[in-house]
Amino acid sequence: MNCLIFYGLEGYEQENWFSWLKEELNKTGIKTEIPNFPDSDNPDLSGWLEYLNDYQIDENTVLVGHSLGAVLILRLLEKGIKIKAAFLAAAFSHDLGFEVLKKSNFFRDKFNWEKIKENCSYFEVLTSQNDPYLKIEDGEAVAEKLGVENQVLDVYRHFNMKEFPLLFEKIENLK
Repeated sequence: MNCLIFYGLEGYEQENWFSWLKEELNKTGIKTEIPNFPDSDNPDLSGWLEYLNDYQIDENTVLVGHSLGAVLILRLLEKGIKIKAAFLAAAFSHDLGFEVLKKSNFFRDKFNWEKIKENCSYFEVLTSQNDPYLKIEDGEAVAEKLGVENQVLDVYRHFNMKEFPLLFEKIENLK
């Protein structure tokens, strides 16, 4: 089993809990990487998808997405790539009214939820109860489309913490 962690808009590897989770999973033998997406300040869906061609993503891969990284997972699954599991933290399915997201092409087309579900049978949607950018309903809408429960967590803001032990345990339990 391997794992990839996708950050979101204006994200980077050392932000939040990403590098902590990578280090903890690598210690357990789960090869974990954080792709360094080009231009995270002005993301482009096709550029980010193309960048992923250099990474192993298959039925033994766990994908973790934070914010726009969660949206990237949904778009990747639409392309027909099959994975083991997807953890979507701070997930949403519309441009939130942000100009940069409107231009990113992540939301140009409607999501093909059936195709997404065909390519992954295990989803978890994690939503912060006090996110300044997203409403609980944003996570609720994604969870509903995927046929799973929206797990509303008491975490700091937009999952802006240095460690995420709950997520580590959830991934470790998939071994």
